[in-house]
Amino acid sequence: MRLGPARRPRARISLIPLIDVMLVLLFFFMLVTRYVEVGRTRLELAPAGRAGAGGSERSVQAQVLDGGLLRYGGETGPLPELLPLLKALPAGSELSLAPAPGVSLQVLIAVWEQLQAEGIRSQLAAGAP
Repeated sequence: MRLGPARRPRARISLIPLIDVMLVLLFFFMLVTRYVEVGRTRLELAPAGRAGAGGSERSVQAQVLDGGLLRYGGETGPLPELLPLLKALPAGSELSLAPAPGVSLQVLIAVWEQLQAEGIRSQLAAGAP
């Protein structure tokens, strides 16, 4: 004779439906995922004041300031304003870009890519000019 509420049997959670759902999700994400090869830019750093890997080219110094400003030839300004000066570099010379203290790598690379797009040969320098 039982004197109390009847105990209900515990329902057991089956793991098989959970595994099935996880496999379906895995296949779904495998099918919809795009594998894209990210374009990479090869960077060669040269010490400030020296030419690139070849060493035979003349190197002209420029400094990248915060906000994407450029200091070149005693003038400071945004890159579009200094483009005429930079395009008048002597033949065989290369612009050596150095970041000012506190300039992020992202700003330095952005200026370098703009110079490359304009056809100005440039390299990244390891230190301040």
